[in-house]
Amino acid sequence: MTVDELVALLEQAGEPLDYREVWPRLFRMANCPPELMRVLVSDIVRDDERLVWDGPFHVGLGEWHAQRRDLSTVAFTVVDLETTGGTPGFTKITEIGAVRLEDGRQVATFSQLVDPRQPVPAKITEITGISAAMVAGQPPIEEVLPRFLEFSADSVLVAHNARFDLGFLDYELSMLMSRTFPRPALDTLRLARRLLSPMRCSLGALAERFDTTVKPRHRALDDALATAEILVLLLARLQEQGVTTLEEVVRLCEPGARRNYHKIVLTEGLPTRPGVYIMRDVHGHELYIGKAENLRRRTRDHFLQRQAYGARQALELLDRFDILETGSEFAALLLESRLIGKHRPPYNQHGTRVSSYHYVKLTTEPFPRLYATPNRRDDGALYAGPFRRASFARRLVDLLNAVYPLRTCVRLRDASADGEHACLRHDIGACLGPCRGPSNGRYQEIVDQVSLVLAGNGRELDRELARRQAELVAELAFEQAARLQSWRETLDQAVRTVARLGSACRAYALLVYPSRQPGRVTVYGVAAGSIVDERSLRPDELTPDGALELVTGIYAAMPPVPPLPADTIDEILLVSGWLRRHREAVNVVNLPGPDAPHELREAAAAELVRRLPLCAGTAAASAPEAPYGQAAPTVDGTVAGA
Repeated sequence: MTVDELVALLEQAGEPLDYREVWPRLFRMANCPPELMRVLVSDIVRDDERLVWDGPFHVGLGEWHAQRRDLSTVAFTVVDLETTGGTPGFTKITEIGAVRLEDGRQVATFSQLVDPRQPVPAKITEITGISAAMVAGQPPIEEVLPRFLEFSADSVLVAHNARFDLGFLDYELSMLMSRTFPRPALDTLRLARRLLSPMRCSLGALAERFDTTVKPRHRALDDALATAEILVLLLARLQEQGVTTLEEVVRLCEPGARRNYHKIVLTEGLPTRPGVYIMRDVHGHELYIGKAENLRRRTRDHFLQRQAYGARQALELLDRFDILETGSEFAALLLESRLIGKHRPPYNQHGTRVSSYHYVKLTTEPFPRLYATPNRRDDGALYAGPFRRASFARRLVDLLNAVYPLRTCVRLRDASADGEHACLRHDIGACLGPCRGPSNGRYQEIVDQVSLVLAGNGRELDRELARRQAELVAELAFEQAARLQSWRETLDQAVRTVARLGSACRAYALLVYPSRQPGRVTVYGVAAGSIVDERSLRPDELTPDGALELVTGIYAAMPPVPPLPADTIDEILLVSGWLRRHREAVNVVNLPGPDAPHELREAAAAELVRRLPLCAGTAAASAPEAPYGQAAPTVDGTVAGA
């Protein structure tokens, strides 16, 4: 690449580029130390007036500097929110506090309580002091937000941990006006970490270190005032270091993944076909495994877009990508799941944290009880699940025990041994007391109701909880009503989880996707939610009789039976999700249930033969033989040398 080509590249990008990213295009030198890279690139920048350094790592165009905004001319609106929780949409804003700074001086403040139109949790009241009574009668967010939008007009928003505050503000503004707050925005948390590392950078710690006039106390205006003082001090430090424009400060607040821009060269030459990529460290250990419809584009996205925490951490240790091409995105998704289950890479957040699922068990004892367990046995008991977290299973048990007076003692007491004896749960009506004598069928009635809920029918219980919640709201008992709302959400999630796996285990289908070899397809047979057949063939190889034999073999296959290992459950849910999203695609032939008559099976086989040529028409070209030192993935997801 010539210098003119570098200028053209910057014009096309529209933003400064990390010198470690453009280095491989300027010089054909392998294994060059970053220090030498910078020296050589500096010589180019110094000798061409069109180029300038934009911070310590980025090269930009000189003409862009004329468009930069000097910090002394920028107005800032420092904002802080108090909310009923941490999820925009599900929880709501209760207070907005803001300070407007111009020329480094405070010129106006904004403070307003907001009616969230939902209960304020007791924990939030304990932290902030904002109670349901305080926000009752206050204006709703639909009235407050336009006023704040006017207050912050023509300014740059600033917050401490801006992702939280702007997440709520953007959500509410998008619901109200179908747009978000303007960018760029500054985050004093990220800025402090860049300037003051390794000290603690919480708002309280910074206020103590800088001895701000106003101390944060989890009220919006006070926290915004403290943040504004900290912002002024941090900007003063930056100006002492020669950082004088808003754009330079914004770049300092970029996510940490930008530090690894120079490794983007590892994606050069990667194929643009579907497949799985494995991030490995210098010792060859798996760091992160992902799938892609376009391998080159997806791997480059790790350096160019916001990534999950695990992927960002993997970039720090990344030494190389290993590529396993597949013929289709479905094959890549399947292979990714199997490889994650086999290797358990440390930086994959999905599919690696659960060694076993958890269930809620209703025992078969004379007087059944509930408990959470990671073990599912063939013992005749009723199991609900599986759930990915033991804490959720225990929460469901606590909910059901709170509503239904089942016994919770592990062993029944012998009433004949000591006669009447004290039992607190029985005395408060939380247990029917089967140890005290005949229950006249009442206990079995309760067990039948619990069994319905565990089988996925929670409508009656939800209606009862909703009725109780409405009564509590009418009595202004908001804390208790919030607890019932939490119970209803737990119940809803449990019912959906049970229904999802039940539906997945009833799926029968054929999936046909291009193979890695040209002119061939891979056929996956799904029975009871599990892949029981996987074969590669040419479309003209499959006769109607052969297709019927394939379909018959799927019904004859023995799918896995409970208890299922975690990896098997993961794959069943993966296949079910894919079928749900692609049920109408030409690549999916839905099969009737196992009790369907022979005529329907014949019709499905004929449909398979008809669709094979359509699916083979997009078959991927054959990949070069072992270009990345890896053998093709086998059916069970193992990889030679992996």
